[in-house]
Amino acid sequence: MNLRHVAPFLLVAAMALTGCDTIDSRIHQKSAVFASLPAADQDRLRKGTVAIGDSPDMVFIAIGAPSRRIEKQSAQGNRTVWIYRRYYETYDGDAFAGYRRQVFIDRHTGRRFVSLEPCYAEVYHDEAQETLRIDFDNGQVSAIEELKR
Repeated sequence: MNLRHVAPFLLVAAMALTGCDTIDSRIHQKSAVFASLPAADQDRLRKGTVAIGDSPDMVFIAIGAPSRRIEKQSAQGNRTVWIYRRYYETYDGDAFAGYRRQVFIDRHTGRRFVSLEPCYAEVYHDEAQETLRIDFDNGQVSAIEELKR
């Protein structure tokens, strides 16, 4: 069996082991919390909508785990900030990558000639952009900041 035939099975196995982050998988993870919510809140969370007053479990069900968490303690209580980022690549253009060497043989003389051809490669760099910030005060959503384009 060659790699072409094994690759799809490896992909399915990797997805099964790591688990896909879908709304259904998050509901399954927090099934007791989800079952205890009113139908209107269940519907809202299924649509990926977060509201002021939601618990961290409700936010997790609606939109998943954050990219980053910040914990703050003050005289007013505990504050947690969940930060969601979007990751993508940007194209920077082509860059010189070296030379490709080709050897040619003259059919008449049998002499060999070497040709060096410049090679270029596309260059990308990773970007991360904060798209959503959710503040929790004492275990409930107190503020939602969303990046608008």
